Amino acid sequence: MAFAEDVNGAERHHVSDSSESSPYKYCIPPNEQERARLDLQSEMINLTFENKLIWAPITLEKGAIVVDSGTGSGKKGLATWLFKSLAKEVPSTVTLRGIDISPRMFPLPETIPDNTSFISRSITSLPEDWTNTVTLIHQRLLMAALQADQWKTAISEMYRVLEPGGWVQLFEPKDWFVTPCEAITHHKIRRTRDKLIADLRHVTVNVIEYLQNWLKEAGFVNLTAQKREMPTGSWAGERGTLSMNATLGAFEAMKPLVIKEGGFGIVSTEEEYDAVLADLRRLCDDTPDTYFQYWVFTAQKPLP
Repeated sequence: MAFAEDVNGAERHHVSDSSESSPYKYCIPPNEQERARLDLQSEMINLTFENKLIWAPITLEKGAIVVDSGTGSGKKGLATWLFKSLAKEVPSTVTLRGIDISPRMFPLPETIPDNTSFISRSITSLPEDWTNTVTLIHQRLLMAALQADQWKTAISEMYRVLEPGGWVQLFEPKDWFVTPCEAITHHKIRRTRDKLIADLRHVTVNVIEYLQNWLKEAGFVNLTAQKREMPTGSWAGERGTLSMNATLGAFEAMKPLVIKEGGFGIVSTEEEYDAVLADLRRLCDDTPDTYFQYWVFTAQKPLP
C-alpha cells in the first residue's frame, strides 16, 4: 500500500510534505516502521509473482521511459521496485522515474543513478510535459489510497502520458483473505478496516472488481488479468509467517486512527485492538489454505 497525500508541484528528490492539507488521507503514516513493512511486503509480492518485474508484453530499449507510480519506499537508498529491482535488468539508456505523493521515503539523492529521478506529485495530476512520452507505467498497492473518482482520474492521466503503444501494469490485492474459515472472513479487523477506509474515507477497497472496466473506459485495449495467491499464516512455514507479518503490520499501523475515531463500536482501547489483532493471527496460523490473493492487470494505449 502506497501513500496518497496531495503535494503540489514536482520537486526532485526531497521536498516538503503537505499532508495536513491534503484531500487524500492514507491510513498509515510514512515513517520508518512503514518503510520496513513496505519493503517486506514488496519482497513477498515479488516472490508471489516469481520475481518477474514486467508483465506487460514489452521490451525496454534505448530511449524508453518507465514510470513507477506510487513508488513508495526506498530500502537502503534504492526504491523497492523501480530502483532496487528494475534498474538491474534494463540498460542505463532507459529513463526511470519514480513518483509518489509523499517524499518522506525517497532515496537519498547521492544513491540515485543518472538515469533515474523522483518527483513528489499526485498521480491524479501527472506532469503536462509527459504527454505521449512514457513507455511503461508500473503501479501497485494503492487499494487503500484512492476513491473511485480518483482512480478514474489517475487511469486517465496514465493514458494521457503513455506513448501510443505504451503499456500500464497495475498490481492490486483482493480486499481480504481467501480462506475456508468463516471467523477470518467476518473478523473484527476487517470490519474495523472497512469502517476506517471505506465508510469514513470512501476509499474503494475492492478495486480489483473495477479496474478492467475503468481501463476500458479510459481507452485502453489488449487488457489482461492474472491472479496469484500468497499463503498466509504459519501453516505455510516461513513464507506464510512473513506474509502474515506484512499484512498485520498494516493493521497495526491503523490502530491510532481507529482508536481516535472511537473504535467504531467494535473495539474500545488499544489493548482490545491488540487482542483482536492477535486473534486474527492465531486464526490464520491455524487455518491451512488461507491466502492473500493478488492480481496484475496489463493494458495498452492503442496505436494510431
